[in-house]
Amino acid sequence: MRNRIHRPLAAVDLFLTRSSSSQAACPPIRHQPPCLLRQFATTPTACAGHNKWSKTKHIKAVTDKKKMNERVAFTKTITLYSRLYGDDVRFNPQLANAVSAASKASVPKSLIDAAIARGQGRSTTGIQLEPITLEALVPPNVAILVEAETDNKNRTLGDLRLVVKDCGGLSSSTAFYFTKRGRAVFKQKEGGPSLSDIFEEAIEHEGVEDVEELPDGGFLVWTEPALLTTITEAFGRKLDLEIVESDIVFDPNEETRVQIDSSETAETLENLFSGLREYTEVKGVYANVRQGAISDDEWNRINRHLDV
Repeated sequence: MRNRIHRPLAAVDLFLTRSSSSQAACPPIRHQPPCLLRQFATTPTACAGHNKWSKTKHIKAVTDKKKMNERVAFTKTITLYSRLYGDDVRFNPQLANAVSAASKASVPKSLIDAAIARGQGRSTTGIQLEPITLEALVPPNVAILVEAETDNKNRTLGDLRLVVKDCGGLSSSTAFYFTKRGRAVFKQKEGGPSLSDIFEEAIEHEGVEDVEELPDGGFLVWTEPALLTTITEAFGRKLDLEIVESDIVFDPNEETRVQIDSSETAETLENLFSGLREYTEVKGVYANVRQGAISDDEWNRINRHLDV
């Protein structure tokens, strides 16, 4: 009996002995304060949703568009005077004044030289320019016609088609939406002729189709395309008028015009026309649109890119 009682006690003693020795071997766990623990996280830090660059980018886009429109206006005038009176500024005071005004407006010299050369039907490298026309349709049934002069037809057509495609349009025959006409715009000088004087002069010229007085006091003369240059030069010389524009244009037929009623459509068309205007090869952009329910500001942003 005695041996049977001592054996279990011995086993318990052995267990207690081993437990105490293992505790001595293992150092106690020290708990660090929470502030000393490292934290790992994969969730991105929440931001306010806006920053200085987003505002700057928006302002820069508006400024760039305005600058581009100003450059287009200057280069069109330079091309006009180069075509009418020659490319030598020493014997072409109108061209010299246009170049001077463009330089003061910080228009790059490369664009000025290209505009002078374009007036002579060539590129700055001397290569003869070829005329091309791009016809396209854009929802909702807006007919687009783009005229350009280029030394590389395939490249230019590919670039312009891509702009149209990005805005939801497609290449399609649209020339029948327009009528080809000569268009001359004159600026009246102080003490210059009245509208009745313009009409009297128009009667003397075969090929004058209509005469209009513009809101800014200038005059618009519509002509047969083949007689545009002759009539433009005669009006400018005899009536002492400053020639602002003289181009053969595609005037949209009145019965085919499409009203623009939504802001979304207005924004799409503005992006399309401004995208086309970024190419210096583009000579004219025409569309059969009229102002519908959109605001005057939205309409002006569209209309400023069109040539009629």
